[in-house]
Amino acid sequence: MRIALFEDSGWRDLWPFTRLRLIGELWWGMDSLAHKWQRYYGWEVVGYWPAPDRPFWRPVVPPGPLCWINARLLPGSEELARWLRELRPETLYVTAQGQPVAFCTPHTTLHEEGYPFPSRAPTAPVPPEVPLLWISQVTDFFQLTGFVIQTDWKHWRHRSAPLPSWVSVRGQDNVFLHPTARVGFACIDAEAGPVWIGPAAEIQDGVLLQHTNAIGPYVTLLLGAKVRTHNSLGPFCKIGGEVGQSTFFGYSNKAHDGFVGHSVIGTWCNIGAGSNTSNLKNTYGPVQLYHIASGELRPTGLQFCGLIMGDYARCGIQTPFTTGCVVDLFANVVSTGFTPKYVPAFYWGPGEFWQLDKAIETAARMQKRRNLNLTEEEKALLRYWWQRLVPTPS
Repeated sequence: MRIALFEDSGWRDLWPFTRLRLIGELWWGMDSLAHKWQRYYGWEVVGYWPAPDRPFWRPVVPPGPLCWINARLLPGSEELARWLRELRPETLYVTAQGQPVAFCTPHTTLHEEGYPFPSRAPTAPVPPEVPLLWISQVTDFFQLTGFVIQTDWKHWRHRSAPLPSWVSVRGQDNVFLHPTARVGFACIDAEAGPVWIGPAAEIQDGVLLQHTNAIGPYVTLLLGAKVRTHNSLGPFCKIGGEVGQSTFFGYSNKAHDGFVGHSVIGTWCNIGAGSNTSNLKNTYGPVQLYHIASGELRPTGLQFCGLIMGDYARCGIQTPFTTGCVVDLFANVVSTGFTPKYVPAFYWGPGEFWQLDKAIETAARMQKRRNLNLTEEEKALLRYWWQRLVPTPS
């Protein structure tokens, strides 16, 4: 089956992580969200329809029949796959709350309303027996990581390379080691869940690695790192110190001692030595989190919630992050006291913000260290957000 993904207004609820990339491009578990549909069900993802209010991205709509699926819907169950295969064409399937889920069409469609289906399309409810699991808020990226890794593991069909004899391991049948990955004198406990170690990853000496973890391509777990359960570490990250139930989307560094827990870290971030996240309030009560799109604090209902850090953000050494801190795109955090609940985009220091040319120059320099070049499209996106998010000097 040929499928395509479409975004809705929910992309704003996933800020800051969807400012610079499409939802389907986010790396979570063992691959990107878009790729999971192909790996789980064998369906080719051939198109994408960005949210109507997204800058720069244009729809990709190949000719021929397509099944459009909401990009925030997580694949996984066979019940979901069977239902999607049997959808009535030209009918928009919605949740009880009116959330668009899927729309199949036998021909190429282009509509002016901003979606790949007409506003007057007949609707039908999703049957109650079909399980739907959504990404609806940024905390899902650590709350649902266990589900994502377990489902990825269920659909992983490759045989593991043999573990070196010097590795101390429990639950070896739950460990996948890519042939190009390297493991030093490490301890791996996979009895209670899978441990996936991807291409060219490196597990250095003294690493303590628990179950239900996905170590992505070219990730380095540095000397003596303590990696608790339920972590998704995206490509090219460098991880040291202690990490638990956190998602790193890729190309970010937490190379030194310090604790990051119940957190989500964007791409091209750097966490200074000795920095720590608080993921539990002194009152043990539920955490409130700053919702960027609405500009207000909202209850999460969660007792544990750490740091939400957007792309290109960084912090100085010994930074203490308050419980449920949100750091927006390209913010610079240097603090000897607990951070505020929200650090705005392109923040440099009290009353100061990044200059645009310096931000672009820094982003290019960061990518150059990984043998990449900042593209003109990326520069345009940074310019777009800088112009809209940085206050005009009075």
